[in-house]
Amino acid sequence: MNKHLKSWRNFLVTTAAFFLAFQNVSAQTSDSIPFLFRGYNRGHLYIPVTINDSIHCNVVFDTGASDLFGVDSVFLAHSGWKPQNFYNARTGGTAGNTMVKIIADQTKINIGNIEDYYGSVLIMQLRNAVSCHADGILGIKNIADYPFEINFEHKYLKQIKSGKPDTKDYIKVPIQYKGNRIMLQAAITIGGKTIKGWYLMDTGSGGSVDFTAQTVKQYGLNTVSGKRYITDVAQLGIGDKTQEWQVDMMPDRIVIGNDTLKGVPVSYFPEGAGAFSNRPYVGVIGNGVWSKYNIIIDVKNSMLYLHRFNSESLQKPTYDYRFKNRTDIGKGWVVASLVRDGDAANARMELGDVITAINGKNVADYSWEEECDVEFLSMQEIDIIGSDGCEKHITLEPKNRW
Repeated sequence: MNKHLKSWRNFLVTTAAFFLAFQNVSAQTSDSIPFLFRGYNRGHLYIPVTINDSIHCNVVFDTGASDLFGVDSVFLAHSGWKPQNFYNARTGGTAGNTMVKIIADQTKINIGNIEDYYGSVLIMQLRNAVSCHADGILGIKNIADYPFEINFEHKYLKQIKSGKPDTKDYIKVPIQYKGNRIMLQAAITIGGKTIKGWYLMDTGSGGSVDFTAQTVKQYGLNTVSGKRYITDVAQLGIGDKTQEWQVDMMPDRIVIGNDTLKGVPVSYFPEGAGAFSNRPYVGVIGNGVWSKYNIIIDVKNSMLYLHRFNSESLQKPTYDYRFKNRTDIGKGWVVASLVRDGDAANARMELGDVITAINGKNVADYSWEEECDVEFLSMQEIDIIGSDGCEKHITLEPKNRW
């Protein structure tokens, strides 16, 4: 299929998905902003944004990005947007620091009924870290002005401009708001050892809880008893560290406020860079946790309100590799993480391999929803082009890891 036709098809599919999202929140007020949430274990919130009244894109909503707005370089190149003024700067990200080009034009963006202006817009290689579905990344500007709702149950965001959110049946969790970051206290017990302290609230993270390298050393997590998996990860996030490794474990419990979660795996980064290095927080809490709640962030009153709607469930069988869809620039899905000595690695899958077909279907023909559902298949027959150009064909089945 011609790349332009493919891009147009993908645009129509995504537009239809967002239209359905709008329908899902039709019972809410007109100031609700719908989002798509993709992913069973790891997922991001995608919201529709309009740039300068004419350019439409899908951006990842990220409370950890504070009031930043950034766009992917590939998206920018094909968007028709022609900025005039630029400068270069060094910026930090999940995977360390990197030099980026910044658009210095005054840029208008609309998210639902919210209109904001940015004098600086970062240009980054975001899709290398996320996938081709992300055109940019956004942290709601001035989130401290009004209480802000993130409703995972009905998939919408909303500024509560009355300043009086309905918090009946919500639990209260005190927060700190420093440097445009939302911090909360939580206690996570793993191998009998409790890690209590301030955690970063980060809806840009698709994980559950990720501990920093500093926490690993302070609490001796490498010596904690329990089953663990080591996973090699390519381009975990924005930054100059292109390869990372993490350790996954199952905690005894995660306690936030007076609510307790069980059966949610956590990760730690023994050599973490960027957001996972030495930080004023012990770890990052992402959507693997937040997606179980409806959330109201009330910065003025230093309070987070949580209402659990998603009951706990048993861990499902899963595959021990993950990919990033880069059909926007290549032939398929790029293998982005592999469990060491896992089934995929033992079948000769390697980081950087390009998956071209699963169960006989070209991955370029998968819808976004079908792409997310491949991890639920009872078997995967995978066609691969290796980094050396050679073809591989492997068969995998999902397994219960815990």
